[in-house]
Amino acid sequence: MKTKDPPAEAVAVERDAELGGRIHEFRLERGLTLAGLAARVGVTRSFLSSVERGIAYPSIMVLRSIAAAMEIPVFLLFTGRESNGIVVRKRQRKMIRHPNAPYSYELVSPDVQHRMEMIIMRLRPGADPAPRAHEGEECALVLKGHVVITVGGIDYELNEGDSIYYNAGLPHKARVIGDQEAEVVSAITPPSF
Repeated sequence: MKTKDPPAEAVAVERDAELGGRIHEFRLERGLTLAGLAARVGVTRSFLSSVERGIAYPSIMVLRSIAAAMEIPVFLLFTGRESNGIVVRKRQRKMIRHPNAPYSYELVSPDVQHRMEMIIMRLRPGADPAPRAHEGEECALVLKGHVVITVGGIDYELNEGDSIYYNAGLPHKARVIGDQEAEVVSAITPPSF
């Protein structure tokens, strides 16, 4: 299979000076070469090397592929192994944000090394992420705005204060109704990011 570098516009998560080092560390622990991990992920060796050196920044999808190839949650690439304790200050939250996408994810729980994680998803009008399925269960609460959460092909309209609990193995996604940004907090078990 021929691999190629992702397009420039798809190459950015919020800049994290230590991200590449964490990827490098996990890769070495798993006994993977640059070429071996790059092949599993579907990118070039040179691109992965640039990521590890902090020169290039991968898209969210590439980060998910890197994490999956190393069998770790993607947020572990942002938090590392260190535990942030039991309190997470707002300014210390880890965030994944594609520069042109109308959505972002923020880790609210201290890390992804426990049985549950919490994230805040922020959606701007026009956001329509691809449906995603993962192991476990999820409970989502709309903090702000009006959204449609689609689970297993069925739409559920939710307003501020409404919640939904579902089997996360079913494809699911959220999108905004109207012209106001929405915020949805989700508790996910086991951690999937």
